[in-house]
Amino acid sequence: MENHGLKSTLKVPELIVFGSNTIEELGEYALRYGRRATLICGGVSLEQSGSLEKILSLLEHAGISIQKIGGVLHDPDESQVMEFVESVRGFGPNLIIGIGGGSVVDTAKAVSIILTNGGQVADYWEGKVLSKPSLPYIAVPTTSGTGAEITKNAVITSRDHSFKKSIRSEFMIPNISLVDPLLTLSMPAAVTAHTGLDALVQNLEAYTSRNAGPITDTLAHKGIELAGKYLIRAYEHGNDVEAREGLALASLYGGITLANAGLGLSHGLSHPLGILCGLSHGHACAITMPAVIQINYPARKDKYDEAARLLGFPGNGADAFSALLDRMRISTKLSFHGVNAEDIPALVKGSKGGSRGYNPIDHSDETVEAMLRSMI
Repeated sequence: MENHGLKSTLKVPELIVFGSNTIEELGEYALRYGRRATLICGGVSLEQSGSLEKILSLLEHAGISIQKIGGVLHDPDESQVMEFVESVRGFGPNLIIGIGGGSVVDTAKAVSIILTNGGQVADYWEGKVLSKPSLPYIAVPTTSGTGAEITKNAVITSRDHSFKKSIRSEFMIPNISLVDPLLTLSMPAAVTAHTGLDALVQNLEAYTSRNAGPITDTLAHKGIELAGKYLIRAYEHGNDVEAREGLALASLYGGITLANAGLGLSHGLSHPLGILCGLSHGHACAITMPAVIQINYPARKDKYDEAARLLGFPGNGADAFSALLDRMRISTKLSFHGVNAEDIPALVKGSKGGSRGYNPIDHSDETVEAMLRSMI
C-alpha cells in the first residue's frame, strides 16, 4: 500500500445526493427542516435556463413558503452578505437553500451562519469564533468545479474589493448537498472550462498535499481521471449529458478532497490573482498550476506522473496540465492577464495563508516571487 501508515479523515455534509434529475427531490429534503425557506440564487442564467421556475414550483408544490433573494455578485462582498442577513432575518425561515455557482453557495453559507451567530463578516475575519450551528442549509451547485457545496468555509470579498478571505467553521458544512448534473447543462464554454479546471486543480492539489491520505487519495485519483476524460468533452459539447455527469462527479470529489486533505500553492495564489486581474477562481488557479507542479515535482514525482497519465498526457505533470490549458486556449503568461513585475510582491504577500501550508514541498516567498517573475 503506497500510503501505508498515513492517517486519513473524512468530514462531509450529513447527506450528499448525486445524480441527474435529483433536483426533483428538493422539496422532500427541504421539508425535513420546516415549511419556510429562503432561496438564494445568482443572476439571470438560472432563470433563463428555466431551472429557477422549476425549482420554485417544486418547493411550492411541497407546501413550502419561499423568500427568493437573487443577484449574488460574481465576487460577493461583506456588504452584500450583511444586506442578505437582514433581509432573511426579517422573513424568519426554517431553512436556507443556496442554488448557483460557488459564489452563490458561499454567500448562502455565510448568511446561514451569521444569522445564528450574529456580528459582521469582518468580526470572523478578525478571529471571532463561530460557536453556534448555522440555520439548516441545502446547497445545490449549478456549476461543476468549486466544491463549495461540501466545504466548511465561505470566501467573501472585502467591502473595498481589495482582498478575499474566508470565514470558516465546521458548523458551515451544508446539511445537504444536492448535486444534479443536469443543472450544469446551461453553463457557457468559458465557465465550463474555468470551473472544471478548478475541480481538477482541487483534486490534484489534494492528491499531492502533505496532508493527503488513503481516503482522499482514492477520491482525488478518480476525480483527476474523470476530469481528464470529461472536461474537454463538456467544454466542446455542452449538451453532452455523460460528460456533464462525469465532470460534476469530479467536482464533488474535489470538494471532498480539498475539505479533508487541504490544497497548495496554486490555491494560495488564486485569491490575490483573482482580485488583481478580475479572474474567476478556477481560472486564477489554473494559470499557475504548471509552474507550481515544476516546483513541487521532486516531492511528488510519482503522483504527478500518474496524474499526467490520467489526463491522457504521459510524462511530466506540468507538461500535461499545460497541454490541457492549450486545448482550451488559456494562457499561463501573467502579462497576458495584466500582471506587471511591480505587482509580484503584493501577489506573494496576498498568497500567504492556509493553502500554502499544505503544499507538498517547503518554499519561501523568494521561491514564489521567482516563479511568478518567470511567468511574466
